[in-house]
Amino acid sequence: MTTEEQDTLKPWTPMAGIPEVLFCEALHDDEAGVRIDLAPPGSRTPAVRITFESVIAYQNVNETYRHRTWQRAKGRHPTLLVVENSSWLSWLKHESGGILDDVQLVHYAIYTPEDCIDVASRSPPTIELVTARP
Repeated sequence: MTTEEQDTLKPWTPMAGIPEVLFCEALHDDEAGVRIDLAPPGSRTPAVRITFESVIAYQNVNETYRHRTWQRAKGRHPTLLVVENSSWLSWLKHESGGILDDVQLVHYAIYTPEDCIDVASRSPPTIELVTARP
């Protein structure tokens, strides 16, 4: 199976009220997991926080260098996606030498106008709508 036959981008709508276009304001990796703060265009205040607690791997690539991904998506898609038939998950499982063979993973994709963040997780993340602080 070629990469073109894989990597099907599907919209992911974990909750109502999330803007379609978001920018990554921060990416944190610590003992609490991987947290991604997203803000709408023109704002530096995060509107959405996504927290992954069971991360196997993640990557962040500047959107400029994901040309093939954008071509397959026809340049238009929501920010939050799930990647079905993920070639990246296949690669991770192969790289693990069998450790991940029986592990159910989901490839979450947070693709903004500036960042392409991919997360391989054993469980769904926590999503929070962040309200502005006074």
